[in-house]
Amino acid sequence: MARERSHGRRRRVVAVVATTAVVALALAVAGAAWWWDREHQGQASRIGGTAGPVAAELPATPPSAPETPDGAHLVTGVGPDGRYFVDQDGAPVLVRGDSPWSLLVDLSPEEALTYLDDREGRGVNALIVSLLGATANGGPSDDGATADGLLPFVDGDVLSWVPEYWDRAHATLAAAAERGMSVFLYPVDGWTVGRAFSPSSQQECRTYGERVGTWAADLPGVVWMTGGDYFPAADDPAAGSDVDRCFDQVVQGIRDTGDHRPFSIQLGYPRSVSTDDPYWASRVDFTFVYSYPPAYDAVRQAYDREPAVPALFAEGGYEGENNDGGPPTSPESLRRQAAWALTSGSPGDFYGSDDWEFLDGWQGRLDAPGLRQVGVVRDVVEALPWWELHPSDDLVISGAGAARTGDTTDVLDGDRTTAAATADGRAAVVYVPTERVLGLDLAVLASAGRARWVDPSSGAATPVALTERMRTPGRNADGGGDWLLVIGPG
Repeated sequence: MARERSHGRRRRVVAVVATTAVVALALAVAGAAWWWDREHQGQASRIGGTAGPVAAELPATPPSAPETPDGAHLVTGVGPDGRYFVDQDGAPVLVRGDSPWSLLVDLSPEEALTYLDDREGRGVNALIVSLLGATANGGPSDDGATADGLLPFVDGDVLSWVPEYWDRAHATLAAAAERGMSVFLYPVDGWTVGRAFSPSSQQECRTYGERVGTWAADLPGVVWMTGGDYFPAADDPAAGSDVDRCFDQVVQGIRDTGDHRPFSIQLGYPRSVSTDDPYWASRVDFTFVYSYPPAYDAVRQAYDREPAVPALFAEGGYEGENNDGGPPTSPESLRRQAAWALTSGSPGDFYGSDDWEFLDGWQGRLDAPGLRQVGVVRDVVEALPWWELHPSDDLVISGAGAARTGDTTDVLDGDRTTAAATADGRAAVVYVPTERVLGLDLAVLASAGRARWVDPSSGAATPVALTERMRTPGRNADGGGDWLLVIGPG
């Protein structure tokens, strides 16, 4: 999320770099931690290993099995083949995400409900949210305060909680669950460490995690995250840095409460997957795929790694922004990201817009064209047995286009056709980014089956005869040349 705009607040402009080379600030507390100033190129930390005094007792543990609202299908775990997420009944859940990072600090309770009601109506079933705020992740201030002044901690003590803040956050997340939305929640991230979150020791990191796990035990649909534009750096990468270990201690504190819901870490831009880092590779339950270049390469890289874990495309370009200095990300770029991801092995995707931090007038931009068009792509895939789809290198035998994998390749410069099919060949979907003729190996499919071209900008479908050579229908309703070829039910 390294974004800087010419207007408004800065978004995560400086990367999180856990390196001891950065000038740090000594905190005058027991077991002092050295923290960093990200305005000077990143983060560094030495968090001592000695526990400081616990400033507040943990509350009694609420039920460890949260109750899912009737009719909701929330993410609770990973499917048996390690490729997708499942709900409380073990049924596959296609992630249809949005990214309101600062939901808990920028909005009043009433405004939060306005946002949640709108997203429920648009088919969104997952949110990315930071539990603590800072200016770098969209919050009003670096002390973690909400827009109306509620602080999360007393005098910055991460173990002394302000009940009003945590009650409000809990109510908002419960409201998301009631609307069928899982929350990919960052209890601490790289933008709040050293600001709103300043522990004095690794033990405080763990105790804070235990408090968070207890607080969230009755919240259904929580998926745990950490990191955030995070570039780990250490003398021994496999051993991790002090910051890595603090993040890990937070997670272990959550686990200490009996909470074993999925966890992952978001690494740095412009392209990364969680398992890139040797410290985190064995610690994550799914891969957070982050790619500003065309998504097919990073998603497929994550998908092909063993052991299998879900390779979730969770961030790319955001509507209304462009981190490479070009024009704002367009609806075509957004639907390309989603379609490439969903045909390369991702069990869903996250959309994002310039209103991740709820800029003035955000209510009037809820009906964003990019989200509508991404919704079309999601609908097409969800109508298939999508959890059985696997990336196919055999279906398209000519006209696939070039695979461009450089970190500076713009989404609109990508020309690669990607395809996914079920093992039995009864369903398949092909994403074609530009006009062309495709050559297909029909032996990959179970039978000729039903085929249709679907306009990813409008959802209009045109039935066609399935042949070995298929020509795209021309320009779509948005003026682009991209199409989805769908084979099978739906």
